[in-house]
Amino acid sequence: MKHPDRPFLVAITGGIASGKSVVSKWFEEQNFSVFYADKIGHELFEEKYFINKIEDIFGEEIILNGFVDRAKLGKIIFDSAEKRKQLNELLHPEIKKRMQQIINIRTHEILIFEIPLLFEDHLENAFDLVINIRANKEIQLERLMIRGTISKEEALQRISSQMPASAKQKKADINIENNTSISSLKNKLKKVLLEINNRKFKEVDDLL
Repeated sequence: MKHPDRPFLVAITGGIASGKSVVSKWFEEQNFSVFYADKIGHELFEEKYFINKIEDIFGEEIILNGFVDRAKLGKIIFDSAEKRKQLNELLHPEIKKRMQQIINIRTHEILIFEIPLLFEDHLENAFDLVINIRANKEIQLERLMIRGTISKEEALQRISSQMPASAKQKKADINIENNTSISSLKNKLKKVLLEINNRKFKEVDDLL
């Protein structure tokens, strides 16, 4: 896709409990159009075709009252790299397709996408600007434990299952440390606005 036939494309990524959602919500508050890969994925869980395919992969015990038991699914995929790969191979092509559709039809000058597995899926070249949010492992663990939905062992497992923060840092255009307060994070984001508003377009790939 070439400029000026498309919006300026920004990706927000980062490890689990790094603060991606806080960052994305802040951009929404600044009146940017923000879209979430995970939300698109969750919408697929409501569609009968994908429910049936997930049942084929994980068995009928993953279905509760006609829908995918996402809590049970989450535990399974973080326990098994193979099952996680199977689920990603099912969902990710459709998520990318739907994000590309958003890009193709939107008239906004700037579009922002939150994509947790941006680098794992090798999508960084589809964006003009990649913002990576990172936090120390101890901070990630603390935030996950505050949520209270998983054990400490499960939290550590989920952190360890992801691409190392150092590897993501090398691939990103902008790296933002989020180890302290939300106010500190927001001050850093105000500086990032300059980069976004300058709109330095690249030759980017389609998501498909």
